[in-house]
Amino acid sequence: MSRAPQQLNMDFGQTNPLGEALRAGQFMLVIEQNVPGADQALPSATAMAHAMAERAAQEDAVAAISITDRLRNWDTHDPIDFATGAIADTRLPALLTIAGKGSTPDRVLSLAAKAKSRGVRTYCCVTGDGAPDHPPVRSARLAATYAEGYLDGVDLLGLLHRHDPSLCLGAAVNPFKYNLADQFLQYYKMIRKLESGADFLIAHAGWDMKKLQELQWFLRMRDLGNSVLARLRLLVPEDVANLESSTCPGVHVPREFATILQRECNVNESQFLAAQLHRLGLQVAGCKLLGYSGVVLAGIRSPGVLDMVLKRVAACLRDYTDYDSWLEAWNDYHGSLQFSPTTTPFYAFQDLLAPGQSSYAPETCVAAAAEFAAPGLADRLGALLLPALLSSRTPPLLRTTLRHILRRHDTTPPERLRHCWYLDNSACPKRLTLGPCGGSAPDGLCEFGQGPCFFHRIFALAAARHELDLLEEGVQE
Repeated sequence: MSRAPQQLNMDFGQTNPLGEALRAGQFMLVIEQNVPGADQALPSATAMAHAMAERAAQEDAVAAISITDRLRNWDTHDPIDFATGAIADTRLPALLTIAGKGSTPDRVLSLAAKAKSRGVRTYCCVTGDGAPDHPPVRSARLAATYAEGYLDGVDLLGLLHRHDPSLCLGAAVNPFKYNLADQFLQYYKMIRKLESGADFLIAHAGWDMKKLQELQWFLRMRDLGNSVLARLRLLVPEDVANLESSTCPGVHVPREFATILQRECNVNESQFLAAQLHRLGLQVAGCKLLGYSGVVLAGIRSPGVLDMVLKRVAACLRDYTDYDSWLEAWNDYHGSLQFSPTTTPFYAFQDLLAPGQSSYAPETCVAAAAEFAAPGLADRLGALLLPALLSSRTPPLLRTTLRHILRRHDTTPPERLRHCWYLDNSACPKRLTLGPCGGSAPDGLCEFGQGPCFFHRIFALAAARHELDLLEEGVQE
């Protein structure tokens, strides 16, 4: 199910400078800005974002301003108004994230039409993190759902591609998963997104460089040459107290690293910032050497801090031009610190971040042993019987009765049910069918904490039936 490398073959036309940069594969910096909540004054927030865009535009390496959508909130100002105000009278285009959280197809297409009229032609499609007002989820079998719903990032890709095939579309992937099921579910859904129209990828934020190398090796192993941007976050002191909550949805900080951050924070604010700038600069240089097409720099909140970030990043890119010297500097700075949040982390390859081994080579990069969990008997029987029982060939009255018994009041169309082997996805608070979001905990618990991610069951079924390739199928509905 792998696709041929595309990095040098994408055609986004002459009106999309960011698309052209992605096509060329040149290393780029993208500066992230969050759309302000509806309770904040839009003019002042836009003025600050514009000041940052003006400073960013002075650096040739900066290719765009990334605009988030409904990050940790859904009641925000219009992202198009914010984006166009932020980049006004600068050379920088906007990379607009569209979140499925609380979205409808009408909202997505309305945003796309408005964005096109303002010259925005590059998007990243994400399902989105859990809504703050999502009802409490207490049952692992019948999870409370969100009235406004969640559109899967895969569905967003399809909507936008059908709306305008010339758009440059991106998708998210979270490599910072530390159990086998979660990690491979992320990678299989990543391929599904590429097969469904994504041109490039953005990796979730995190600090574990082994995981960032793992993602690159997996892509190379599958002969996928799409551009990948790594999202990296600059922490500020107030972030440290919230590391375990909402600072980085789906990315979890190990206790030892959190202790180091707290110690850095306790010295003084300037010393804390200096430590974060150096760590961020090292990460940017490392990402370039590991094969990333660029980085999205998040968490920068003022032009003054942005100026320091850009200078530090430029210095690190000058200082570390080969993998081994960078690796030595990274290890010297962090000592024996392990960035995995569990004591028995899963990595898809052996010997990651080893000297002399920056790029994937089949003869030397060894995949880790994989032991798949067995599916439950009920799931095996359901996957065997439900396709026939719920098919259009079954008499309507019988089909409705069976559906009510087997899938409660779910109204998901049969063609969607096949993507989760016709199992009842009521255990997923977001009611996803095309694969998981990126928000699960290190131990595999759902983002909402009520039980294991529903898609662990799907993964076990697919493995037992030797149908893992079906988890990668593109969706063109």
